[in-house]
Amino acid sequence: MTITEQIKARLLTVHDMDLAGIAPATALDAEPKDHRPVDLLPGAKSVVVFGRALADGAVQAQFRALEEGRLSDQSAYAAYASDLAPNILLVNAGFELCCWLEETFGGAAALCPFNVTQSMIPDRTPGMFFADPYGQGMPLDIWKAAMTAGLGEFGWSNRFLTPEYGPRQMLCAVVTTLELTPDAPYSGPALCDPAKCGVCAAKCPTHAIPAPGGKSKTVAVAGKAQAVAELNPNACAVAALGLRREFSGRVPCPDLIMTDTPTDEELAEAFRSKPINGLSVEHYPRYLCDRCLIYCPVGRWKERFAETGLTRCVPETP
Repeated sequence: MTITEQIKARLLTVHDMDLAGIAPATALDAEPKDHRPVDLLPGAKSVVVFGRALADGAVQAQFRALEEGRLSDQSAYAAYASDLAPNILLVNAGFELCCWLEETFGGAAALCPFNVTQSMIPDRTPGMFFADPYGQGMPLDIWKAAMTAGLGEFGWSNRFLTPEYGPRQMLCAVVTTLELTPDAPYSGPALCDPAKCGVCAAKCPTHAIPAPGGKSKTVAVAGKAQAVAELNPNACAVAALGLRREFSGRVPCPDLIMTDTPTDEELAEAFRSKPINGLSVEHYPRYLCDRCLIYCPVGRWKERFAETGLTRCVPETP
């Protein structure tokens, strides 16, 4: 096997990953300074992107919390689909992969943080990392690398979608000086057609995601460009971080922001006033909404969740 084939095989077998792909480091040269692979690792040639699907049983815990008010179930979603288990799994796999690459093939390899839980930049105006990855302290936009590596493409919600799992996976990346054989960007059937779906916008409780046909922006990388929603990150943060009592989850929170469109200053003040959540790895968890993740119909959602009775909601989809 080639080096590239050995790397993928190791990820899919030894580390039991569900997804693995290779992007050329140059595909991300247009990213802002300090956020390109060569800024993170001098001489970088390739980006190895890999990930693990979220267990359906962990995802359905959020259905229990949102649809039935069983807030204790949200702890299972937090631990096994958001903060704890996926982070531990991917951090360990990424670290081992870096060591194995260097010991076996030479060169250098660097693991990229892939979740705001690992961010070392203080949050003054917190938000979801997919809304503003670099503003939330991410060194690399791993989802852009994943699109270049052929794993999928972006949805209207701004989340990264794969054909197999929709947005319900967590991805990690290793930057290396090894020159590997890159995969082609995803070129299969469009994964998201907002004109025919719009579930993410319909489910967004603070209207952070505009309705299909609304304001949009373009995500472009490696010659592939997509139109996605012009997401309002501050509106997203109101629900995701539980800045109103209705969204606060297991740890009660006063109504810190009553509008759906807070300013940066209002958001920062609400964040300073928010009680610390001692039940979460991240003291200010960002998983208190995630409706655009759990209700997205891409990735056999109807078969996995609606037809099995794991959710009471059946959004109209094509």
